[in-house]
Amino acid sequence: MKNYFKGLFKFNEWANHRYLVCLEEADVKNDRLPILLGHLISSQIVWLHRIKDLPTSPFPLWEHYKLRELRSMLEESTTNWTNYLEDHRFETFEEMIFYKNSKGVKYENTIGQIITHVIHHGTYHRSQMAVLMKEENLIPPITDFIAYARLNS
Repeated sequence: MKNYFKGLFKFNEWANHRYLVCLEEADVKNDRLPILLGHLISSQIVWLHRIKDLPTSPFPLWEHYKLRELRSMLEESTTNWTNYLEDHRFETFEEMIFYKNSKGVKYENTIGQIITHVIHHGTYHRSQMAVLMKEENLIPPITDFIAYARLNS
């Protein structure tokens, strides 16, 4: 499982980076685009903090970050997730995590469920970004997993 999750996070970083570059290079008028990318990245940070039982992330979930801030956040999040997955002492990720969501409601999930959520959450918001970009007559980057797999096999 460890290699599987590490591979998913490599894909996730690749896809997020493609959107970041696209926002940096395009004349984007819709403020929702960087807000969505910021939400995607800050939520990755929040989830890792929950898994590691760290204090709440300093990055608000729906902030309008500058592109250079997003780049720094993405690099930090990618490094921290990669290190966490690499250093995780078990091959499986079945340990239960107890946490509170942003509204203070208590939940419990396995680390594997949380990792799966983080990856799908990113795909969901990148899809929203693709729609918004098309509305501005911009071409969103291709971030299908199969495109990534073809490049990295």
